[in-house]
Amino acid sequence: MRYSWFFLLLTTLPLSITAQELIEKPPVNTDFEMETGMSVYGARYPVGVNGEVSKNFYVNYQISRRLHLQLQHFYDKFGTHERTNSSFLIKYHLNRKLYLFAGPEVEYDINQVTGEGELIQTNLNIGMGYKINPNLLLELGYHRNMSDQQEEFYSVRNVQSAFSFRARF
Repeated sequence: MRYSWFFLLLTTLPLSITAQELIEKPPVNTDFEMETGMSVYGARYPVGVNGEVSKNFYVNYQISRRLHLQLQHFYDKFGTHERTNSSFLIKYHLNRKLYLFAGPEVEYDINQVTGEGELIQTNLNIGMGYKINPNLLLELGYHRNMSDQQEEFYSVRNVQSAFSFRARF
């Protein structure tokens, strides 16, 4: 009986102290999510039936509450071609969920049979994004082709202007 009071005192005292500490903390300002420094996101999809591979990653660096720099890279392998796409974006957050972005993008193709690489196009990207929750992000973008090459093989892909809608979850 003597030890049960001692045990009860040892278990209840730390719980009441912890509860008091949680109540006394000041509320957090949620105007913007404050990611400090650098954050990295990446995804790799399973290898397809014919050996197709698709990977992507994002590196985000927060300069201030509203200004972020982002490096994006996409890699796709299908058939005898590897396609890589890199972009550098400047993001300006209007509030904690809505942001604008702009920056250059370069798309490059490598033929695995011949080993030759070819610049497909250079784009200027502008658009806006909306972060619904930490696990769902929607972006609407406009891509203006800045390259002047007009090859027959890439005529469908080498359009002067395009809109894109992207979701990340």
